[in-house]
Amino acid sequence: MDIINKSKWVLAAVLLCSHLMMSCSSDDNPSAPDGETYQIDQKVTERRECHALEKVAHDALNLKFRQIVFEYTSLGPDMKTPVRLTGVISMNPAVYNKKVAPRGLMLYNEFTCAKHRERTSQEEIDDMGLYMNKYQNLIAVSADLYGWTLTEDKPQAYCCPEITSVETIDAWDAAMQILKDEGYAISGLPTFNVGYSSGGFSALAVQRYSDELRAKGRSDLDWKLTSAGAAPFSIYSVYKSNIESKTSGYACSFPLVVVAYKETYHMDFDYKDVFVEPLASNIQKWILSKDYGTWDINKLIAGGDEKLAKDCPVNMILTPAALDANSALGQKLAKKFRENSLCGEGQTWQPNTKTRYYIMHSSGDKYMDWHVGQEMADYLTAHGCTVKTEFGDWGNHVDYGLFQHIGATMIQMEDFMPGTDDVRQQLQQDVIDKATEYIKDKIHDFSGISL
Repeated sequence: MDIINKSKWVLAAVLLCSHLMMSCSSDDNPSAPDGETYQIDQKVTERRECHALEKVAHDALNLKFRQIVFEYTSLGPDMKTPVRLTGVISMNPAVYNKKVAPRGLMLYNEFTCAKHRERTSQEEIDDMGLYMNKYQNLIAVSADLYGWTLTEDKPQAYCCPEITSVETIDAWDAAMQILKDEGYAISGLPTFNVGYSSGGFSALAVQRYSDELRAKGRSDLDWKLTSAGAAPFSIYSVYKSNIESKTSGYACSFPLVVVAYKETYHMDFDYKDVFVEPLASNIQKWILSKDYGTWDINKLIAGGDEKLAKDCPVNMILTPAALDANSALGQKLAKKFRENSLCGEGQTWQPNTKTRYYIMHSSGDKYMDWHVGQEMADYLTAHGCTVKTEFGDWGNHVDYGLFQHIGATMIQMEDFMPGTDDVRQQLQQDVIDKATEYIKDKIHDFSGISL
């Protein structure tokens, strides 16, 4: 696909997002994984107005929406200790004010973040804004997770599937109860489970956990569509790809995983065993402090060289032992990565075959090898699932691919929502008209988006 057609699709997807734009359990006392119980005890703490992507195309999209921020109780990283966390419910103003009925419920799993306040309930709202359109009228739920907001002084449990899943489903349950208490018409609405990048990993982790709960009788967790883009579904495969490559297009990604695993699972290695200097001596300052965003960390690892940060030699990140899968350290890391992968060696979970899956990963992605997406799709297919895929070249991780995933996800949501034919027709008309109007002189405004 040439650059002009890609640009048209990107703009169309974004404009689609803006102009588009179940029966849920009331049980707020779920069983904890160890068999004990805890009260979710949801409580609304804030209501706020949000305005996303204001700087894009001179605010042509004008993405305004409302949020209900809430607290709830879930489990900490030890999977035993109750902890107060936060989540957020997002919807466009018409849905929020009950002027129109919601057409679907979406669980949004947030992508990689490293800096204070980079949560959907705080300042990371641009991507959520794209889903808050006037046609689909979605109600979206997001979990801030451990290591953020109320627990910001703690390490985040990044790419820790079991912890993320429990905390996310507890947030979903809390949100459903709040919505019922406030009189929103949510009964019987289709539900969607969505994420991009590490959020895509979380989406499949949530799918696995939901299916485990369904096997125990939790019938309401019946996702119509689980959509995941550019995600590290197999942490082990991503590790192998990292150490077999000469350079990394996203130097901080693997360090974020290793730091989260050491801090969360108390793995017995020193950072100097895994990382070279100056990263090895700056884990607290660069990562655990949450004072830096991901691209700030990339540049710090690359010695301040912005160009090098985009294509960083792996030997500037990892020690020879960490780069050797056969070393004692390499084997230790590989074992844990296999355990935490969602597909590949050792994985036996049976995905819900009633759910449709969309797995997308740009073949031009320089952050991670797209074949990990194919590996996940193959796993789902082998277990009898309906899987749609997209592995064409949509550029690097947050170039066109991100918007392709959002646009394709929303189009597929329409297959399950009421009023589909009318909405689709209006979508096509609006997207074509708006794309034609803006493509020549506005598309450059999208090139600087960092989501």
